[in-house]
Amino acid sequence: MTGQLGTLADKIAQVSDIYAAHFKIDRSGDWYLLKLQEEIGELTQAYLTATGRTRKPSGEAAKAQLALEMADALGMLLLLARDEGIDLDAAVQEKWLSWLERDTPE
Repeated sequence: MTGQLGTLADKIAQVSDIYAAHFKIDRSGDWYLLKLQEEIGELTQAYLTATGRTRKPSGEAAKAQLALEMADALGMLLLLARDEGIDLDAAVQEKWLSWLERDTPE
């Protein structure tokens, strides 16, 4: 992975390596995808809480938790892309930012 996302992914991978070694986690096979799915579930729960749709009170603490869960989901997505050899910087450029270079939407 190249660019800013690649640099961020490398740093997150360092943390992930420390975490995996400390807790003796085998991250082989589909681990990154399954972990991303887990984090998306936690993000959904935090979103529901932050928007007042659970029994837990919403507020600044709920918003702070939502931010942390977004960070977890982004981190796991970057790790999955890194593990699969996907250049997310290039993919975002192609999928999203290329629209900025067009005269009119297709």
